[in-house]
Amino acid sequence: MSLAERLGLAIFALTVGVLLALGLGVREAWRVAEERSFETAFSQALVPLRDQLANEISELPELIGPLCEADPLVDSALVGLVSDDLAERRLPISLRVPKLARAFSLDQLVVLTSSGEILGSTTPGDVGKKNPELLARVAKAKAAARLDGAGSSLSVDAACVKKDTQKPKLWIGVYATRNLDTLLSRIGKSSGVELSLEPPLPSNDRLQRTLSLPEQTGLTITATRSRRALLSTVEQLDLTVLLIGSATLASALLITVLLSRGLARPVRALAEQAQRVIHGDPTPVVATGARELVEAAEAFNRAIADLVALRKRLAVTERIAARRDIARRVAHEIKNPLLPIRASVETLRRLRARNDPAFDEYFDEATRTVLDEVARISNIVGEFTRFARLPAPQPAPFNAEEAVRSVVQLHGATGAPIDFQAEPCPELHADRDQIVQVVTNLVQNAQQALGDKANGRVSVRLAREQDKLVLTVNDNGPGIAVEMRGRLFEPYATTKAEGTGLGLSIVERIVVEHGGQITAGDAPGGGASFVVTLPLSGPTLLPEPPRDSAV
Repeated sequence: MSLAERLGLAIFALTVGVLLALGLGVREAWRVAEERSFETAFSQALVPLRDQLANEISELPELIGPLCEADPLVDSALVGLVSDDLAERRLPISLRVPKLARAFSLDQLVVLTSSGEILGSTTPGDVGKKNPELLARVAKAKAAARLDGAGSSLSVDAACVKKDTQKPKLWIGVYATRNLDTLLSRIGKSSGVELSLEPPLPSNDRLQRTLSLPEQTGLTITATRSRRALLSTVEQLDLTVLLIGSATLASALLITVLLSRGLARPVRALAEQAQRVIHGDPTPVVATGARELVEAAEAFNRAIADLVALRKRLAVTERIAARRDIARRVAHEIKNPLLPIRASVETLRRLRARNDPAFDEYFDEATRTVLDEVARISNIVGEFTRFARLPAPQPAPFNAEEAVRSVVQLHGATGAPIDFQAEPCPELHADRDQIVQVVTNLVQNAQQALGDKANGRVSVRLAREQDKLVLTVNDNGPGIAVEMRGRLFEPYATTKAEGTGLGLSIVERIVVEHGGQITAGDAPGGGASFVVTLPLSGPTLLPEPPRDSAV
């Protein structure tokens, strides 16, 4: 990690720590205050709820009493009952009862006769039926509300009776109930409080209080309010703290970045200049600013100068060693063609000295042998010369696909067919002539390996892998001999009856000097495979020292 990065990280970490501690402190203080305020407001809201609940329980007889005293519905029913003319009155009564129930917020409202026949009900299916149990309740009616726990839920009920003055045994009764669960739900919903007869299980998500109604019913009701509002307030607090903290962190990060960039700018310039040196530009690095950076640049320049000098010495040493090896190899290779030349010349001299008549006949054969072997010597010398004088790469951008395609078209027309496939690739920064020579040598080797094979075929593939260009040349020939796998790219290594074994050595040298690599192996389905990988940006080499022309 760089110095600038460490400094920026330290500043940022300190800022985060301070903001975190401050934010947590503010949040906790605010949370405690909001929770206290929430509990106080909840306790204050229970007072009017208790009063409203008590009022609605106690007012039920006050709502029912007037129905029996002066309501036209009851009067009409009583008149019909006394005059035995109730049939025409049943329908209006049954229709009006549900409306009255809704108007008085009643869960149940029943109008029935002294015989127990139900004239109207909030349950339409009960109309026309007799209910002895309900009749008994209404007959004992008092003008007071009471709790009824006989049903599935607790309710408050009240009843009243209107009798005929002439026939007291004939009367019309009104029975009404308010379900406590429904009542509690309606009252609580309006104020955001949940009222229940049975206390719910304790939970951190709810705040609970109890309400006692001893003067009416002796009930104890549990009031519960969700903490969602409080949690929402806390969430808003968290969001506010987060926004403020984020803005502060962004400011701190901006300051840190600006400071780091200011510190890292000269270091980055030094790194860029060093990168250019790696890619072949030995221009000395120039650094300004801190003393340490200037000293680092001077040390780097000295190292580059030493490296260039060492490379020159190594190049000279390698060149001397190569020439000695070439001279030895040339001498060895020339010995073979010199033997038939010497034998032919000596035979001619003997025949000439004896004036042998066969001289003329043998002369043509002898001169042809001499000329063939001289041509062979010339070819050997030329190939060794090309190997020894292979120039340094002269990189320049060019279309690799077009260059490879031209080689494929040229040799595919005169030798074994070549299958060529190429992916879209950017321009290759390399020596075009040398890359063409690489492709040519590999294609020629592949075609020569096929010999006279009837279904012989060569495939050439060009693809891109990240920042590299990959060239693959495959054939379906006999493959690479086992004894040659370890020394395939060595100079003079060959299994051919003719040739110097320098072709693959030249290929490897070109590839390596371009910063790439070449590998050999088995092709899928049999045969040999050569894979060349080259950097698209060109060779990352220091400049070669000048090569002399004497070889």
